[in-house]
Amino acid sequence: MKITCCAFLALILCNFSLVAKSQQSSDVTAAQQSARSTDNSASTDQARADRSREVVVNGPSENKLAGTFLLPAGTSPARRVPAVVFITGSGLQDRDETIFGHKPFRAIAMMLAQVGIASIRCDDRGFGKSTGDPALATTFDFLEDAQAQVAWLRSQPEIDPKQIGVVGHSEGGLIGLLMSQAPEPAMNFAVLLAPPGISGGEILTGQSEDMYTNMNVQPMLKAFALEKHREMMDAVAANADEATLTLAMRALVEAQFDCVMKVKPSDATIETTVKQGLAQVSSPWMRTFISIDPLPAIRRIGVPMLILFGERDVQVSPARNVPPFQSGSVESPMKPEIVILPKLNHLFQPAITGMPDEYATIKVEMDPDVLKKIGDWVVAKTNSQPNSQPNGASIAAPLAQPSVPVASPKSSP
Repeated sequence: MKITCCAFLALILCNFSLVAKSQQSSDVTAAQQSARSTDNSASTDQARADRSREVVVNGPSENKLAGTFLLPAGTSPARRVPAVVFITGSGLQDRDETIFGHKPFRAIAMMLAQVGIASIRCDDRGFGKSTGDPALATTFDFLEDAQAQVAWLRSQPEIDPKQIGVVGHSEGGLIGLLMSQAPEPAMNFAVLLAPPGISGGEILTGQSEDMYTNMNVQPMLKAFALEKHREMMDAVAANADEATLTLAMRALVEAQFDCVMKVKPSDATIETTVKQGLAQVSSPWMRTFISIDPLPAIRRIGVPMLILFGERDVQVSPARNVPPFQSGSVESPMKPEIVILPKLNHLFQPAITGMPDEYATIKVEMDPDVLKKIGDWVVAKTNSQPNSQPNGASIAAPLAQPSVPVASPKSSP
């Protein structure tokens, strides 16, 4: 998940900012920064791979998804290779999932190219060089964008259409899960990095609890704030009216300020925070994210799947999110491989606390062992060798894309 921290949030409502799909599509500065990042990314890929080119994928609703198509050395229509689509976490992000100067998706893509796996990674719709209005987009719209990229890969002469997978991080992992469902998964394999196993409402409440614990908030204050958080999530999931949402948000904001500030802020500060919090929780994306229950999709996993969690992740806690994958996949046609990696955070960096305020201070872009594990697993599951032949072994035939993902909205988180 990308951090889209606004100044007003700081630690207050930090969990909303960690996962909220940004509605600031008119933020010129962010767009310019993303464009520069995209240009730098493409030039770096070009220098380190045989072929890297800028491409545009036709997405739904006439959206244009701008991305980087990266091919291993020696790839050609006569020597086709497997490929992956990268799916970013929540918050509008560039193709590299850039955060505090780190570019984890680029790191994974370059590693995969070195072991014979091609990839495409695109800027999110309405961000960077991609077009489209993200203001009304939900998780299921971003899923359609990922499906469009899978279809695009299948049309490329250098790519083996029977060996296409996804690499999804956080909300991107949820999207990858929804795409994987039997009997008609949209792809042939998946690597999910810190995917939610519980509803978005439960994710947000759990984030708050873990952050309060790391901040040594008094137990009574923490318990009261979590109660108000659950009431807020219930109100959003129930599509409560504006007056009810406002009361619930104000109670939550005041409880969170009590947890993290020694001196009560001014009434004006509280009201500003309430208004900004309401704008976030009232968005179509947030309302959808809060209500999605991944369990039905877990029970229908239909492709080989590697699921990785960081032990010290406080955004998608393994303690809360691993059990649904373990129990739900007992019923699934394909059993995922689930690994909890010690001492790593949500970005799969070595961490002390796992708290988001560490991300910018950590110099490691992504733990090298994580990169190796992903590469080894993808190569094994695709029977891939660099420059694989077009008639080589494949894990599955191309499958039709599901028209509607199977996921269960909860009435309350």
